[in-house]
Amino acid sequence: MPVNEVRIVEDIDDLGTDFNNNWEFKDGDLVLISDEDNLVQSILNRLNNNLNSLGLYYMDYGSVLTGFIGWKHDKDTLDFMKLEISNCLDAEPRILNYDIELQYNSVGEINTYLTLYYDEDSEFNLNLVISEDGGVDIANN
Repeated sequence: MPVNEVRIVEDIDDLGTDFNNNWEFKDGDLVLISDEDNLVQSILNRLNNNLNSLGLYYMDYGSVLTGFIGWKHDKDTLDFMKLEISNCLDAEPRILNYDIELQYNSVGEINTYLTLYYDEDSEFNLNLVISEDGGVDIANN
């Protein structure tokens, strides 16, 4: 695609394609991920990067979730974390709406239940876990 050509997304289900962050190769090429997998990877990237850590090129990218390390395990902390996750999801143009539920689990991590709506007819559930060191990953179900 030429540099100045604008790609128009005609189908809202087109959630993009990117290379897999695991740097997996198949037949000498990077493995690509698409659609919902790509959206999940993008959300994880944003939540796992510290806010403004990518320098001049990606201002306001990332989150401040690591800033909650050491906070008391109570409802107020969950409310602040929910607000931060909301800010990150609001910055993702492919997400139209979402629901968030957070709760502490028995080992001190935070179970994060997201329902993401990326068009009027499409939604999917994403279960994440926020570890005590502030890292975010897909929950093992």
